[in-house]
Amino acid sequence: MLTGKRIGILGGTFDPVHLGHIALAKAAIAEAELTRIIIMPAYVQPFKQGKSVTDEEHRLAMTRLAFDSVEKAEVSTFETDRMRVSYTYDTLSALKSKYPDCEIFFVTGTDSFVEVDTWYKGVDLLKNFSFIVSVRPGYQEEKLEDKIRKYRHLYGTNVLKVAADMPDISSTDIRDACRRGESISAMVPEKVERYIKENGLYK
Repeated sequence: MLTGKRIGILGGTFDPVHLGHIALAKAAIAEAELTRIIIMPAYVQPFKQGKSVTDEEHRLAMTRLAFDSVEKAEVSTFETDRMRVSYTYDTLSALKSKYPDCEIFFVTGTDSFVEVDTWYKGVDLLKNFSFIVSVRPGYQEEKLEDKIRKYRHLYGTNVLKVAADMPDISSTDIRDACRRGESISAMVPEKVERYIKENGLYK
């Protein structure tokens, strides 16, 4: 049992996982002094219901390959095992029950963070959990600061900002490049690129 420790949760579809995800995880570990970070591939994210998503076995395999050498990182099958829509509140609540003496941080970017109060049980999320937010200089800084002040005032939310050196990459860009037969070596770890090719993904 961990006591008095910080655990970060980095969720997402990871379709596919890329270097930006790894940069964010490393920044969160270093800057927020996390004991561990749990990488949590979603079964289906609420805002992606009805959209085509690669089978979870492939997304899990790629995520494990990407994070196998990242110290303090582990990949969880909690959400994929449940085989239903993955709500952040449900996942964090389950982890809080498992690690009652730990502070649970949800790791996210600015775009998602400023919308948290509109999520499923968003107010409960803000009241009961902490957040690590990846920030980029000049990107929505005023809006982000307004939201941080609001969340802290209304809900007492603990928010830590991390200045991750995030490459400008999206999973959509990677899938599109694969369909065009272009190299993705600058966007994903070598092991992930090899896995995508060997399994004929994103053609």
